Amino acid sequence: MTYHPSGYLAQVLGQDERVLLIARPHWLVLMAKTILWIVLFSAVVIGVIWLRIAGSPYWGWVAPLALVPLGFWIWEYQVWSNQMSVITNHRVIQMQGVLNKEVSDSILDKLNDVKTEQSLLGRLFGYGEIEIMTASDQGVNQLHMIDDPLGFKRTMLNAKGALEDERHSPPD
Repeated sequence: MTYHPSGYLAQVLGQDERVLLIARPHWLVLMAKTILWIVLFSAVVIGVIWLRIAGSPYWGWVAPLALVPLGFWIWEYQVWSNQMSVITNHRVIQMQGVLNKEVSDSILDKLNDVKTEQSLLGRLFGYGEIEIMTASDQGVNQLHMIDDPLGFKRTMLNAKGALEDERHSPPD
């Protein structure tokens, strides 16, 4: 699969860097928050209906409060969609943030070990935890509830192997 980076990711990449994989937290992360905002939205709507039936003149003032959970859900979606782990042909990039961006890199050359954990539910739904251990001062980068952790690990190790092969091959 070919990725064409855009937005902030395109600005972070080096000149000869190619995106091999983009992973986000699993959709269940967003779904859990969505259920919370649906419950709050429903509670406000039920309250408005109850006030209307009771003949209260305040129901019209309470009705716009139903937009508050919708606004928070849109924000949660933006946070989820802007949190990504990217594997390139040179490094692993972790990005997050909607307004303020935070980016951390793990150079593939410095990759020492990768630990993957998947619970039974994680195996059923396709999410897991990954710890990337590097020789840098950071030490460990953790990816929580990442979608397809085994595919992520496989792509990362293949990229590291290709980088090592490229460095050890004789020049043309």
